[in-house]
Amino acid sequence: MPEPKTLAELETEAFAILTGMDPTSAPAAEDLAVIDTYVDPLLEQLAADKIVYIGDKNEIPNEYFLPVVRLLANVCGPRFGSPMNEEAKRVDEDTLRRLNRQEPTRRYLKLNDGQPRRGYFQF
Repeated sequence: MPEPKTLAELETEAFAILTGMDPTSAPAAEDLAVIDTYVDPLLEQLAADKIVYIGDKNEIPNEYFLPVVRLLANVCGPRFGSPMNEEAKRVDEDTLRRLNRQEPTRRYLKLNDGQPRRGYFQF
């Protein structure tokens, strides 16, 4: 299983998307500081909207990495001179929802008949 991505990789890749810079070269510390201010609010918003929960920002699952990077770059865009793209934001959030959704088990729920039934109906 591949190693999860780290916060540094997230910030560097988002900066590369924003500026078109080669991701192998090191960005300036002040640029990474600007991007870092958006990481926590973005991850908290994704959790609050029940899109995806990422508990440790230094262990971002690989399947979530690209949509989260694009969302981070989109949110940081106005600070780097590019407008926020609402359509791209919606697409990336939908991708995260699809990756995070639970598949139905298609199994019947077994009831324990020894327990008294509660509610308005008597069986």
